[in-house]
Amino acid sequence: MTANRREVLAGLATCGAGGATQEPEPAYSGMTFRSHGKDIRSIHYRPTGVERKSAIVMMHGAGGRIRNEGPWHQLALQFAGDGYEVLTPSFTDAMADDGIRPARMMEAWRDVGEHAIDWFITNGIDRRRTAMFGISLGAYVAVDGALGNSRAAAAIGVAGGVDIYAPRPPRRRVPVLMIRAENDTHVLPRNTDAWINFLRDAEVPVREHTVRGADHIFRPNEWVEIFQVSAQFYGTNIGREIR
Repeated sequence: MTANRREVLAGLATCGAGGATQEPEPAYSGMTFRSHGKDIRSIHYRPTGVERKSAIVMMHGAGGRIRNEGPWHQLALQFAGDGYEVLTPSFTDAMADDGIRPARMMEAWRDVGEHAIDWFITNGIDRRRTAMFGISLGAYVAVDGALGNSRAAAAIGVAGGVDIYAPRPPRRRVPVLMIRAENDTHVLPRNTDAWINFLRDAEVPVREHTVRGADHIFRPNEWVEIFQVSAQFYGTNIGREIR
């Protein structure tokens, strides 16, 4: 195990309840679901302690792979440890990324997120307790999809902006959190701002958070901050206590 990964694990393990005894590590397993006749590989994470009866679909960035190691996996484990079911689909299974990304490709990827949400709903999760999460290219896929035909009730985009793809006028107005990296040289912060302004002009309720000092590739302590801010956001909507 590298020093970098040890830092991620240590940071995420301690960013919950202020040093309280940790629940057992959530269970996870590989699975597939169908989207437009394609098998979409995914990892399904399940809480082992208190469950919120809520679910999150996490969309990776360009060139990303789903695997049971690294910050993406650890973030999914942390969401599951906070009581959420999680799916991390390989959305490029629907259509391989050619770098040009025509409209039909973006639509196929958004549909993967939509169908992952549908999978949770079919398996007993209330649609009002489902959400999207995405980073970089996945931020666009997650947020734009959630504001389109998806039944997701909230969405978070990390390090995404209008330079990835032009957003569509939203059909839905669910709560959105945009997390930007202050020193991002890949997706420029002003392009994240442009996306935020576009959505606010369309009356989408958008919150924003800046990870100070961060570039596009996040460091272990920055992943901790992303989890904390995201968990707080989800806790106010899809993760609220059921009464």
